[in-house]
Amino acid sequence: MATIVTEAPEQVAISRPTVRPRGCWDRAVRALHAFLAEVPARKRQVVLCHSDADGLSAGVILARGLERSGHSDIRPLATSKGQSAWSLDILEQIATMRPAALYVVDLGSRPRPIFPAVPTLLLDHHRSLGVPPSATLISSYRWRPNPCTAALTWWLMATLADVSDLDWIAALGIIGDMGEHADIEPLPTARRRYGARILRSAASLVNAARRSASGDPGPALEVLLQAREPAEIVHGHLPAARELAELRRAFNAALAATQRVGPVFRQRVALIRVSSPYQVHPCLAQVWRGRLPDHVVIVANDGYVPDAVAFSITTDLDISLLEFMAAFRSSLDPTEFGYGHDKATGGSLSPDEWKRFLATLGLR
Repeated sequence: MATIVTEAPEQVAISRPTVRPRGCWDRAVRALHAFLAEVPARKRQVVLCHSDADGLSAGVILARGLERSGHSDIRPLATSKGQSAWSLDILEQIATMRPAALYVVDLGSRPRPIFPAVPTLLLDHHRSLGVPPSATLISSYRWRPNPCTAALTWWLMATLADVSDLDWIAALGIIGDMGEHADIEPLPTARRRYGARILRSAASLVNAARRSASGDPGPALEVLLQAREPAEIVHGHLPAARELAELRRAFNAALAATQRVGPVFRQRVALIRVSSPYQVHPCLAQVWRGRLPDHVVIVANDGYVPDAVAFSITTDLDISLLEFMAAFRSSLDPTEFGYGHDKATGGSLSPDEWKRFLATLGLR
């Protein structure tokens, strides 16, 4: 039977490293330790993580924490463009690795099976749609405030081993997901130690891989596994770091080209349509959210993945976008649609389904 923990709403104090969330936090730690007690430490384990700064940081911290606590064969793996933990190509890749345990990090949670015969732990901060059969989900979604997956993972690994030197990696995940001014440890501590500018630039470089035309997360995962501090990434001390700098320059040029496109409106919905192989749509959505605070902003990109329209939705309105999108889910059959956060979500639809979705909004 699937296990889910830490889902009860709870106010938690997480602004200082010495303060831990009670109740939900205790259940999360117990769930982690109970899961690991059933995993042979010398058997292969796969850490599958999302390809953004939060997911990659969480995945690397989890891998390092497991290694430091005595687990000897940990294989990090990140999703690429258009992939999820339920994608056939990802499942085939994991199957060839024959893991004794699987960790799914920052990729959401659904009731669909992943590998029912393989002990599976999901770490996440998005709203859960359910838990895969026989899996355990540790979620911080209902914690207030809601820490991203990198912060959650850093705290959890600290109950197994000393991960204080990985504070900067957790900080990159927090910056990438919650912004550079988030008051969630270890970001404030890392800011004092390494500097805000260095951390901000390193987070941008790590995100450059997933935003690239190829969407290959390899260089970003490599620098996080190799670097000893964020300055090594920012100053290009590693070959993969220099590759990330080139990817960031190419992405910035692609983003600038798409910023010339204006929106069309229908009531309080603003739609911006672009066509780019780069993952420009989330960044454009954030730009237009600032310009149109009284609208639901939708940025659609029909050049990102073949035969699909990828889109991002965000808003400053006092509404839940997950509830807003739920109204359309029953009439569509998407692979990815309307998951994520209350104020930022999105997905991918076939061209026909995209037309149907626009029609329900009175757009075309």
